[in-house]
Amino acid sequence: MSVEREKSYIFSSSPTNGAVNITNNGSVFSVQLNNPITIPQEAIYASLEVQSANIWWTVPNISISANNNKFYLHCEYVPTDRILPGEYPDYTITIDNGLYGREELNAALSREFVNLGLPGNVITFTDDPSTQKVVFTVNIGDPTWIDFTQSDTFREIIGFDSRLVPATPQLSGYHELADSVAKFNTISSFLISTDLISNGIPVNSNNSGVIANVLINVQPGSLINYQPVISVKTDASELIANSKNYCTFRLTDDQNNLVDTNGEYYSFTVILRYNMPI
Repeated sequence: MSVEREKSYIFSSSPTNGAVNITNNGSVFSVQLNNPITIPQEAIYASLEVQSANIWWTVPNISISANNNKFYLHCEYVPTDRILPGEYPDYTITIDNGLYGREELNAALSREFVNLGLPGNVITFTDDPSTQKVVFTVNIGDPTWIDFTQSDTFREIIGFDSRLVPATPQLSGYHELADSVAKFNTISSFLISTDLISNGIPVNSNNSGVIANVLINVQPGSLINYQPVISVKTDASELIANSKNYCTFRLTDDQNNLVDTNGEYYSFTVILRYNMPI
């Protein structure tokens, strides 16, 4: 016969809450505990689970570190009298690091077009729901194209191959469907892992201390409130008769790559359960 006991812990990557050794991208942090995590030696079995988590869905899909933040535009619209007839500039636009959907990308490009003296709607990207692809549209009466042959563009995000779009400059009303499905969601879920335990939840054949898989089910820029109906329990019997007063946590994508939290903090609640003999 035994009775179940439990201990609860809230861990946060915020330095205000005591997080230390935070990496520059915000994904890894450590905690020095005033009261060590201990499970009595008499315990029969121990488990660990993440009962809830709060993670901001702000991980950039376009950034300088991903080398995909450039946009190369050829447009024969003449914004000022400083350009001589027949001399049409090629524009290079740098997109700020961020998490972009199609609408956010259109808005960012529109701001840059206006700053360059161009109409805000030189080109736009729209959705084609039946194919899950993006549609490129020229909206002005001047020859226009995009150069996606450059390696530092966001072409893969919106589904275009390395090529000129269109193949020759086109005028207002021209539409072209992307080559493949858009991939604005470069991450499908977050993994939380820790050195509190050695193994954790296996990801295929890889054991790396994973204690939770948090699905992304909100719009870009929103807070994920992870509260599973049934928490996945992980064997934590190695904590029996041991003491932990320092632990480290990692936030990664579904490929176990460290993510850029874009300056936001994340937190989660861990429950330790153990059985004591009666």
